Amino acid sequence: SYGVYECAIYDAAIENGLNEEQSKIAVAISKHETGNYTSPLFKNSNNVGGLYNSSANKFFSYGTIDDGIDAYIQNLKKGYFDKGLNTIEDIQVKYAPLYADNDPTGLNSNWVSGVTYFYNQMA
Repeated sequence: SYGVYECAIYDAAIENGLNEEQSKIAVAISKHETGNYTSPLFKNSNNVGGLYNSSANKFFSYGTIDDGIDAYIQNLKKGYFDKGLNTIEDIQVKYAPLYADNDPTGLNSNWVSGVTYFYNQMA
């Protein structure tokens, strides 16, 4: 069964014009990025997608979970899906690039397999 966060993210994705497949990818990315909604960034900053402000060299913080979800879905829609990046592999190249400055320990190398794991749980 889906939890409250999965449902809220999925519903927001649909409301913003994403299709079912894209909406499921959005949920899978958020689950991976937040350690299944357990990360300090999620709990303390309402950041459901690990959104990073590269110009300020810090992660975004949102006042409410709804604000965090809205920002996350808009980012995925405008920056990825609207540009034809529709698979987990295509999204990874931009969303969680290998050797990124904000990934000193190389966690992005696990991004595709991690997101795919959560995606496959939604069958």
